[in-house]
Amino acid sequence: MGMDFFASLDHLTDPRVQGRCRHQFVDILALLLCGTLAGCDDLPEICDYGLARLAFLREELGLLFANGIPSTDTLERMMQALRPSELETVLRTCAGALAGRQLCVDGKEHRATTPAGRRHAIIRTVSAWVADAGLSFGQVQIGEKTNEKTAIPALLEALDVAGSIVTIDAIACQPSIVERVVAAGADYVIALKKNAKTLFEQAHDHLLARRDHLPQHRSRNLGHGRGEERTVTICQDLSWLEATADWQALHTLVLVETERHTSTGTTHSQRFYISSLTDPDPAVYARLIRGHWAIENNLHWQLDLTFREDQCRLRKGNAALNANILRKTALYLLGQDPTKISYKRKRKRAAYDNQYLHKLLQNI
Repeated sequence: MGMDFFASLDHLTDPRVQGRCRHQFVDILALLLCGTLAGCDDLPEICDYGLARLAFLREELGLLFANGIPSTDTLERMMQALRPSELETVLRTCAGALAGRQLCVDGKEHRATTPAGRRHAIIRTVSAWVADAGLSFGQVQIGEKTNEKTAIPALLEALDVAGSIVTIDAIACQPSIVERVVAAGADYVIALKKNAKTLFEQAHDHLLARRDHLPQHRSRNLGHGRGEERTVTICQDLSWLEATADWQALHTLVLVETERHTSTGTTHSQRFYISSLTDPDPAVYARLIRGHWAIENNLHWQLDLTFREDQCRLRKGNAALNANILRKTALYLLGQDPTKISYKRKRKRAAYDNQYLHKLLQNI
């Protein structure tokens, strides 16, 4: 990889006043990414990493650092001013075309930015997760007086989702959002809950009354001290449901019934979904619904536990969004390494093994 990738960063807009810069734009961005890969969770740690690995950054990665490693303040000013949409172009080139792929959409609160006495964090984002690539991009920050319902349409407009299958939690179960997905040329699988009161009630009664005569898919999972049986039932004859008229391209209702056995007993749950897909195989819907939770387990959990994102207190300007993009990029690169060790160990290895970090960078 080397300078081929870092040279592409030079095409991004440098937000600084030209003629007054002591450090190369590419050097700063490369340091931020390398430090994030190498286990650094804040800007002072990234500076420490740069000082310890200056020879490697210059000789192995071909970076200049003519005036040494930039200060923490310099890194923070860059993070605040850099345009997140441009930085994210790096991730989009990794994803490739989205047609035919599952795109999981979900929101996240950055808890360290929650003011005392407030319910929600200052920094809240909605992101798209490409399930089969282990890659998240297309994030949109949720406004202070809005919620995911207003941010999701903005995210869909920013991405070329034509031909993809968009899966979203119940927050997006709104006719207007369904219309946006269909207008963008995508299909959808969206959780249905009581916020869509009339449709939920009709779907609930319709599916439960007919489930024994409808196509079903059953699966069993054992592990982590529990056993789980999941039954997915679909219904594509919606002629008896009046509420479907308000939902564009609604072709399939889905019921997911879960029976979970643990040492403390057995629990049962039911979940409902709506979809524009017409595939008659319930296993297809089972795979998509199961795959949607990857955004929680493989993205949000890793950002919080491995990268300690919930402890990051960057708030000003674009700093929090840009830091989130760097973490997602690092998470993607770590995921490309087939070594069967945790992400935490991979980051530590990248900190002390220069050649391993260089290998990770080659996956972009």
